[in-house]
Amino acid sequence: MIAFSRFSIPALACTMVVSLGLVVNPLPACAQNAPAYTADIKSLLKKLDSQTVNEQIHAVVELGAMGPSAQPAVKPLVKLLITDDPALRYECIVALGQIGPMAKDAIESLTEFLASDNAMVQSAALESLRRIGSPSSETVIQIRRLCEVENVTLAVSAVRSLVIIAGADDLLVQKSIPLLVKALGDPRPHVRGEASIALAEIGPKAEIAVAAALFSDDPQTQLTACETLGRLDSASATTVSALMASLKSNDELVVRAAATSLANIHGNPATVLPALIKLLMHHSENVSIAAIRAIADYGPEAENSSTVILKLASDPRVALRAAAIEALGRMNDTRPEIIAALMNALSDGDARVTLNAADALSHIGEAAVPALVQKLANQNYRRLVVEVLGEIGPEAESAVPALIELLNHDGIDIELKREIFIALAAMGPKATAATTSMMKILQDPSAGDARAGAAYVLAKLGERKALPVLGTLIKENNDQTVMRSIAWALVTLDPQNTKNVELAMPHLLMATSSDDPLVRKEVMTAIGKLGPASIAALPAILEHAASDSDDLVRMEALHCLVSIQAPAAKTLPVAITALESNNPRVRNAARYLLGTIGEDAHVAESVLRESLHGGDELERLLSAWALVHVAPSNENVEAAIPLLLTALRDLNPDVRLEAAVTLGKIGAGSKDVRAALEEAQSDTVPAVQEAVIKALKTVQ
Repeated sequence: MIAFSRFSIPALACTMVVSLGLVVNPLPACAQNAPAYTADIKSLLKKLDSQTVNEQIHAVVELGAMGPSAQPAVKPLVKLLITDDPALRYECIVALGQIGPMAKDAIESLTEFLASDNAMVQSAALESLRRIGSPSSETVIQIRRLCEVENVTLAVSAVRSLVIIAGADDLLVQKSIPLLVKALGDPRPHVRGEASIALAEIGPKAEIAVAAALFSDDPQTQLTACETLGRLDSASATTVSALMASLKSNDELVVRAAATSLANIHGNPATVLPALIKLLMHHSENVSIAAIRAIADYGPEAENSSTVILKLASDPRVALRAAAIEALGRMNDTRPEIIAALMNALSDGDARVTLNAADALSHIGEAAVPALVQKLANQNYRRLVVEVLGEIGPEAESAVPALIELLNHDGIDIELKREIFIALAAMGPKATAATTSMMKILQDPSAGDARAGAAYVLAKLGERKALPVLGTLIKENNDQTVMRSIAWALVTLDPQNTKNVELAMPHLLMATSSDDPLVRKEVMTAIGKLGPASIAALPAILEHAASDSDDLVRMEALHCLVSIQAPAAKTLPVAITALESNNPRVRNAARYLLGTIGEDAHVAESVLRESLHGGDELERLLSAWALVHVAPSNENVEAAIPLLLTALRDLNPDVRLEAAVTLGKIGAGSKDVRAALEEAQSDTVPAVQEAVIKALKTVQ
């Protein structure tokens, strides 16, 4: 479970409420700002037959905004493509692309527009076909033709599509690298961005050409080339040397981009870090901030740089001070002077610095706990300190007695009380010292809403001794606030008890509509534990997985769909929609869902193949894993194996285990797979070791 961070919220007063029984909105929170897909599809389809073009266009735009969920509209939209109205036709092309892989029946019709005499229509059709994937042979022919047209926008987009279809080794793709590099300096941002993405997808074969562009006379080309090298994720001598030279540029934007890219690729820390440290004294504050962040991105490797960063933590310039404080939390330096500086920063007059200090202390973890406990004596910072202790989680177990003592103070305000419950729950079984106090509160009728908090903590502690009390309360208690929390606790502690589940489910369904994202997330977790027995909650889960305003809720809902074994027909559109999220954790949850759906999700093949070249290492790995489950062709297996071999060395044992299982299914006859599995037999985690041994038997 990924920790929920509140420190991104730009107000100290913001807090998550532990009670599962807050004011419930009549409509799920994710639907309050719901996208167009919540509209009635049937009524929109009827509007497509309207005699008014404007009404038709409105319906088309709404259907496109629904994304993959608008699959029933594909045939009507294809039919509308023959309209005489150019605006309506254009919107239909765009909408089909927004529906994505679920619109594969539109490929033939869209391909015809690649031969249009209207460049805007060609461009829209090209983009829509790229998003749909699974091109026909005629589509590929037309895309190859467009790669060599004079229109740079079309040519760059076509090359990007061809990279995905034919791979980086394709001769036309290789021939097009100079075109893409030249486009890095195009005055139009969308062309530069498309060229940069295409070069990153081509990978190492484009590296030398992109590095050479750093020495262009055009600052815009230099800037985009720096950004592209960061995307290429190669720390070769060629790239590092070129980016190091760019650190000396007279263009501030180029210097910042070079520093950021060097940090992205973690190139040669022994050489790069001293150069970045020099930039801390740059005349431009923005360059200094970029250097601070780049140094911090090196993590523990930059530990020796923390003394220099520490000096900037008291700089009179707020932005520089805030950046330095943020960096100190990411450099794995737990020296007393670092912790002292961060504790002082909690009292900074600027909220940015204070929030960054709180986040930094949560990253430092256990070493910061004694200082944080001492800070509880200051009433002005109690809530913030309690939040930090909760973020630290199990490593903050030594703070439990102080939190219990604080909870028992007379006159403690309700918001602080809720934060204490949340912090104790975040510590999980490590906070068992709180059990007696929580049981006392749970059994006290006069404790009011605090009983909801106690039930929440006890469930997070895994205290099954609370089950008899919870079972009695859910039958007798009329307080809806407490009831919803008790229902959640019962299901969390004993998901196999069908009687309790039956009593709890109505309350859980009601809690999915809470306006508190923490409540919604925990409800998704609890429902997931019930497995297929909670299929009645499917509509609510789908709603949150598709559009919840909180990414952690959305991610948990996607995992919940896996746990309850929801039907592929229902989950597939939601999973494909989630692949376009701005949050990588949501995208990864969607990839995992697609992989568990298996070959029924074959329409997502092209999207997953495309994401083999983008995002961070974990994203590429999950894309590879999902791809071979969704479409286990020889080509896909060949593309996925290198990433899965890397996964065998991942720090997360669950990742190593899944990689071993998958390699056992697809790696027969591969010497590389056999060698990697033989090496992995020494894994220290028994479950992983067992999976490796089983896999070896199948690949021999």
